[in-house]
Amino acid sequence: MAEVCIQCGAELNAPPALCHSCGAIQPFRAELSLFDVVGLPESYDLDLQALRSQVLQLQKTLHPDRFAQADATTRRFSLEWSTRLNEALAVLRDPLKRADYVLQRQGIDALGEQVKVADPSLLMTQMIYRERLEEVLAGRDQNGLDNLRGEVEDASSKAVNKLHILLKKLPCEQVDEAGSVLRELQFLDKLLVEIDRGEESLQNL
Repeated sequence: MAEVCIQCGAELNAPPALCHSCGAIQPFRAELSLFDVVGLPESYDLDLQALRSQVLQLQKTLHPDRFAQADATTRRFSLEWSTRLNEALAVLRDPLKRADYVLQRQGIDALGEQVKVADPSLLMTQMIYRERLEEVLAGRDQNGLDNLRGEVEDASSKAVNKLHILLKKLPCEQVDEAGSVLRELQFLDKLLVEIDRGEESLQNL
């Protein structure tokens, strides 16, 4: 059943934030996915430029400042849509968060605290990378740190490419493998943050 405007009854386009007929802002509905919010099809393989452009345009249209003189209900609708748009951009533009989100939409919590990393090769990789990071920082080895960063960034890119393949068709049918790659990407992202901090510490010596 098509969604209709609360004010004039016209059929709403995607995203269902504003009525294209009368211009009335619509109430936000909690059941809308982040993809619904930005008006893009649910897919891991997003066009990030299109995502940014779409969100920017919607943010301008729905910003609370534009409704400062409106009634309290309209101001609340604007604030709810603006808040959700910010959340949608933060999640959907990030390969890790986007993958986690689409899996959670299937009821799969691959990064939950109760999930244990059981892949021996991943555990070994984590140990090796952390030992190398400790060594290059202890030796104040900037070249070694740069080389490590390059390797981790390359591994991160490969993990994202794997996710594009595994999540090309939704719902995902290989959830265990996708979850494993997602946990690998999470580790690599955290390691890059640690490398950045290590570089700052070297520069401050």
